[in-house]
Amino acid sequence: MVALVKGQNAPLPADRIRITIEVDASADVSALLVTPAGRVRSDGDFAFHGRPRADGVVWVQAGPRQELAIDLTAVPADVERVLTVVSLDDRAFGAVPAPSARVFDPNGEEVGSFLIDGLRDERALIAFEVYRRAGTWKYRAVGQGYSGGLAQLVVAHGVAAPPPPRTSAGPAPAQRGLTPPVSAQAAPAQAPASPPPGQTWPSSVPPATIPEMTIRPPSVPIEETPVGPAGGFGMRAEERMYDVLWKIFEDAARATASLRSATEYAEQRRDNEMSALLDDPRLRNSPNTDQARAEAQRKHDQLVAQATADYKRDINSLVSELYQLSQQLPAPMAAWESPSWNSWAPPTEEPAVAIRIGDLTVAEAPELRVPMVFRLPMRTPLWIDSSEGRRTEAAALARTLVVRLLAAYPPGQLKVHVADLVGGGAAAQALQPLNPGVLFPAATTPQQLSETLTKLTERVDLIQMAAQAGALETLEGSVDSARQLLVLHDFPYGFDDRAVAQLRYLIEEGPETGVHILFVADPGDASTLGPLVSSLWRSMLRLSAVPDDHIGDPWVGLNWTYTPDGASSLPAVNSVLARLATRI
Repeated sequence: MVALVKGQNAPLPADRIRITIEVDASADVSALLVTPAGRVRSDGDFAFHGRPRADGVVWVQAGPRQELAIDLTAVPADVERVLTVVSLDDRAFGAVPAPSARVFDPNGEEVGSFLIDGLRDERALIAFEVYRRAGTWKYRAVGQGYSGGLAQLVVAHGVAAPPPPRTSAGPAPAQRGLTPPVSAQAAPAQAPASPPPGQTWPSSVPPATIPEMTIRPPSVPIEETPVGPAGGFGMRAEERMYDVLWKIFEDAARATASLRSATEYAEQRRDNEMSALLDDPRLRNSPNTDQARAEAQRKHDQLVAQATADYKRDINSLVSELYQLSQQLPAPMAAWESPSWNSWAPPTEEPAVAIRIGDLTVAEAPELRVPMVFRLPMRTPLWIDSSEGRRTEAAALARTLVVRLLAAYPPGQLKVHVADLVGGGAAAQALQPLNPGVLFPAATTPQQLSETLTKLTERVDLIQMAAQAGALETLEGSVDSARQLLVLHDFPYGFDDRAVAQLRYLIEEGPETGVHILFVADPGDASTLGPLVSSLWRSMLRLSAVPDDHIGDPWVGLNWTYTPDGASSLPAVNSVLARLATRI
């Protein structure tokens, strides 16, 4: 039997399991079947006392206790996870003893448990999630809480009609109003809004956010995935690979958090036992004191060793999975040394799903380098930090990412504008030998910068007006259908108030009309323009020009070290750029 802590996972020994959740209070147990998008397909995917059956899940009343019987062979292929839920109607979990969730095999043997402690205002929480992983089923201790009760939890996962409570001492949760969930994981589409405990963001540098986190892992292995429209079962193979990368990232984050939690617990328990010896005069000088200290240290070492062994096992599994996946990744998502670049050809119809913008590592597992992939089309600007005299490194990273972006689009479907007033156009020259049909002449003066911004804002205006009038076809031949990428170096040099207003407009409205922005700038310089520009920075994804631990994951809030893309792969980048010049 495995005793899990929050974030830890374990394999399931059987296809048929039973889950119980014990609470010293009147509670309801229920289950949600959710797709890779994190939502139910319909209200029929919610099993509870009023509707006890869903595909593969049965709610059971076993005496005073409620249970969930799960037959994983009957769970539909487009369902990725089964969430097991426990809720209270008349109080918060912080007011009752910590609930305990348990998993049993078909023979009634307990295979895993999870003591869900540390709760406060939550009135509903996800105890376990049972999820598909590389063709097998595993379960994870979640402990994610919602202060708004069961109604809030199920609505957040797509249920249209939350159920009334079975027994209620007041209005149903849906009538009490939906308040924000207590857990930071309640909105997985958002990256952390604040740094991990004990850390602060530099005043001139906003926290990095990781976009497109709503994408969930595949429900079937990649090799079984049919190629088809993106989204759900049958999505493009590249979509599946993209999803698996994020799932590996999530598993690594949760495993690392689990290790740190176990280590902190072991240290706290040891320190408490040591303090008890020193606080009691009768024990302080006892002949048995040294023996007690040694025993406290032994228990600490044993717990840390077990947690470390479990962590290394999980990380080794992820390293193996990532290695296998790396052999299949399409070039835009692959490392520069990947053989996929040897056979690369521009897409013919649709752009790539994502591009690789660097690697992520955590101190406990440097052997696991998780590719950081950025969803296309760009829905938020990228900002490369050139502070601390790193303008050269920042410009090199921008060049690398432009090459990746061009390689990800069909020929002629992405065109590049470069503004480089400080460098006199050197950033555009570094993209030679791209032809003029792809790379526009660089803006090297304030007047040329103004002309570029005006041209792009007029494009956004025209497309928006045509869309509102239902007359987009009238723009054919007059508006370039290709997406436009503005690479903006040394912002805010050369900007006046009008240019700043145009830039803000492009940031807010440009992505929907095919205009995207890549900044290469020092936030210290930009801060001179006041809070307006500060708000601009906070809408972007910050990338450092050199390895830096500024990236926070949206699941457990760990800081990850980001290594820029192509930092040591200049020959490969140059080779791909030369090939781009002959194909687009």
